[in-house]
Amino acid sequence: MFSVLTDNWDLFGQGFWTTIKLFLIGLPALFAATWLGLKLFGRLDEATFRKIVLGLLLASGVLLIV
Repeated sequence: MFSVLTDNWDLFGQGFWTTIKLFLIGLPALFAATWLGLKLFGRLDEATFRKIVLGLLLASGVLLIV
């Protein structure tokens, strides 16, 4: 399927620039999450970390459904 989609776009066509645009949009969130993770590393116990991860997974799943 992927090869069928890429056959219609050249290397620097619509797909390439869309990917670069989405990457640049997500880059600040990546830096913010990395910074927050480094600040919280070692300060949370395992149970709290597990609750945070499960909450984020639940929120992500709900957003995918909606």
